Amino acid sequence: MPSPFVWFDNIGSARQETTRFLQNAFGWADQDIGPMTFLTADGQDKPFAATADAMEGVSGWVPYLEVEDLAEAVANARAHGAVILAENLKGPAGDASFIRDPGGAPLALWKRAPGM
Repeated sequence: MPSPFVWFDNIGSARQETTRFLQNAFGWADQDIGPMTFLTADGQDKPFAATADAMEGVSGWVPYLEVEDLAEAVANARAHGAVILAENLKGPAGDASFIRDPGGAPLALWKRAPGM
């Protein structure tokens, strides 16, 4: 079974500085697309993560878990103690809802857009 972790965002108030740090420290290439900056490892053609502007209640690295049914995954997370931070946000490759698990860690539940 492939990993359910499919993406990572680094969310914070110093996006440009964080992007420069990741470029200089790890050699990652950047592509600014407006609301976020995609990050690509040297020699790769597809991004694996992004830096993004500050989001209320969320900061640092946020893993994205791919789900089949976003509404069902959010309801299931809520039923098991998650705090819902933001629901049904539209992104370039699908929709996401941000949660905080009972231990305090943020996660994004993500549903791939049709055709992606």
